[in-house]
Amino acid sequence: MVAKKQIIVGLFITCIAASLALFSTGSIANLINRIDGILYDSRLQMTLPTAARVFDESVVIIDIDEKSMQEQGRFPWSRSKIAQLIDELTHAGVIVIAFDIFFAESEISPVETILAHAADLSPEDASTLVKLGAEIDADKQFATALANNDTVLGFLLSDDKQSFKGQVTRSSLLWPDNEKVNSQVGHFSGVIANIPQLQQAAAGSGFINAHSDKDGFIRKAALVNRVNDKLYPSLALEAARLYTLSDNIETRSKVLDGITLFEGIKFQNKWIQTDEYGQILIPYKGKAKSFNYFSATDVLTKKVGAKQLAGSVAFIGTSAIGLADLRATPVGLQYPGVEVHANIFEGLMHPEILPSTPSWVLAANLLIILLIGFTLSLLSYKKSARFISFVALITALIFIAANFYLWAFQKISLPLFIPLLLISVLAGYNIFISSIAELEHSRKIKSMFDQYVPPEHINKLINQENSLTPHSERKNMTVLFSDIRGFTSLSESMPPHQLSEYLNQYLTAITKIIFSHNGTIDKYVGDMVMAFWNAPLADEKHAQHAVETAIAMVKALPEINKLFSEKDLPAIKIGVGISTGLMNVGDMGSIYRKAYTVLGDTVNLGSRVESLTKFYGVSILVTDETMRACAHITFRFIDKVQVIGKKTAIKLFEPIDYNTALTASQITEITKSSDAMNHYYNKNWQQALKLFKELEATSTLSSNVYTIFIERIKATDLVTLDKDWNGAFIHTKK
Repeated sequence: MVAKKQIIVGLFITCIAASLALFSTGSIANLINRIDGILYDSRLQMTLPTAARVFDESVVIIDIDEKSMQEQGRFPWSRSKIAQLIDELTHAGVIVIAFDIFFAESEISPVETILAHAADLSPEDASTLVKLGAEIDADKQFATALANNDTVLGFLLSDDKQSFKGQVTRSSLLWPDNEKVNSQVGHFSGVIANIPQLQQAAAGSGFINAHSDKDGFIRKAALVNRVNDKLYPSLALEAARLYTLSDNIETRSKVLDGITLFEGIKFQNKWIQTDEYGQILIPYKGKAKSFNYFSATDVLTKKVGAKQLAGSVAFIGTSAIGLADLRATPVGLQYPGVEVHANIFEGLMHPEILPSTPSWVLAANLLIILLIGFTLSLLSYKKSARFISFVALITALIFIAANFYLWAFQKISLPLFIPLLLISVLAGYNIFISSIAELEHSRKIKSMFDQYVPPEHINKLINQENSLTPHSERKNMTVLFSDIRGFTSLSESMPPHQLSEYLNQYLTAITKIIFSHNGTIDKYVGDMVMAFWNAPLADEKHAQHAVETAIAMVKALPEINKLFSEKDLPAIKIGVGISTGLMNVGDMGSIYRKAYTVLGDTVNLGSRVESLTKFYGVSILVTDETMRACAHITFRFIDKVQVIGKKTAIKLFEPIDYNTALTASQITEITKSSDAMNHYYNKNWQQALKLFKELEATSTLSSNVYTIFIERIKATDLVTLDKDWNGAFIHTKK
């Protein structure tokens, strides 16, 4: 149920993200748009070409810069000087001239000033001055220059009713009446126009208003805006019309639920798709000064001419800080406004470079959000925090790569913020849930193993990935069985409460030794203790640790028995059997109860070996494979046997002590015992019998082993002995 809840919550978070993308309004929508704008700017900057794009059309900026104002005087200049500038550009072969400046006031000539202040002039003098004024009329000179080329004058759209000046009577846009109802195109109350004399002389006019987002950055440009029921083109659009020799600009809209949505414009077979507001994303060429800039004063002084300007389209504006025509854009905070128009013009001439947000973008964004949400919610189910982080990172990288591909190669702009936010939130939530699950998993491990595994190793077990195996695995391990000798008779001689205390004290001491040697307790069955090594924690020296445990158990008996003696309790003797080999280990059992245990022939062999310690009269017996893994311990070979359930013979060894702890007499006895065994298995009976008798009389270890071999030799009939005799003794009892 918890897991299902995790998926449901993930899908719920996805639905919230989808709702934010579709229905957010007010401050939430502003916040989302602002962050998306920042991401848009970053993506744009990262994908700007290292070299500025080049087209057949030459677009230049005639800049009224600081240098121009130093040489030609502070701006605004006389219209006669502007006329001279136009003439120079025309003579240099400029095809279209567009002004990112408007001229709303007539220029006052010096003659008019004289006539206004000289009341005592004679009629003849006044007539002469009037004729002179007509000859030096700067506005007239400007209008004449405008008429000599394809020029576009800028005008300003405004909602300030106090600032309206004049009107723009002409518009190159064809706007059918059926497109005017409830149009979403930007609406203004009026215009600040150029004086009629100039407006009529220019070949075209376009508004120079900049469209900025809520954060003040200019990412989009309006190609069209309206004043009441009249539609007007932007400066760049009008310049493009004149450059292509188009008479008019067609428009296209569609009506949806009584609202007219603008779709685009068309001139000279160029179809430019816009959003419903008549806007496009600006195809920035690069940072400021990506276009060729020429100082206006250099044009006026003929330092720049046809060589640089022939066949170009010139946008006249200013980059001077004092004239306040600098804009905040994705590619720079102090970006000349005139260059914005140049970028738009280049995009209109080459629609393939225009970024777009097609009408299906909203549906695509919704589909992406749902796909990301469903994918992460399902893939995070019952997964680790590391896996969830990896999947979230891969998902984010795939999404970003796809988004950048569409932007860089298809010029399609898809939102980044909501999908990335969804990835982050889902990853955070699922990592939190996974962490809780891992804590629960840790508690489960601790609960399962703290009675079986040394406490200092539990944290290691918890930190090991996949350390808890719900299903068994087969691996090489070592198992140990330990039993109290004569426990049945001991238990019959004690009352139950005393027997319990007696057994608990012994098992506590033995368990402490097993834990101190990295062992895992499998089970207690009465007085029997079963332990194993190399699970659940990996232990490359499992056989060594098991044998060291057995030696420590035997060496601990005197101290344990001393405590029992003080309480008038009987002393304990134990037998320990150890075997090493492949076995199955894992969490096994039924749906009602499970146990972490080991199974297999090697386990059964360990139990049989432990039972043989009584027969040979030794405390510890280990198999051949266990012995070979313990080079630092000295063993005494005990016998070659075939136990019940095994068809092949095995060798049994008794660990005596660590190599460094052996006494001289022990070394002598072990060497002599090895010689006796070699004689025995080579059928040198007399030599073997002699050595076994000597060992029986002088042994400091258990002599019962020698007695057994003496009896075997005496009972062996050489005549009836099988030819394939290998010396193995067959045990018929467990």
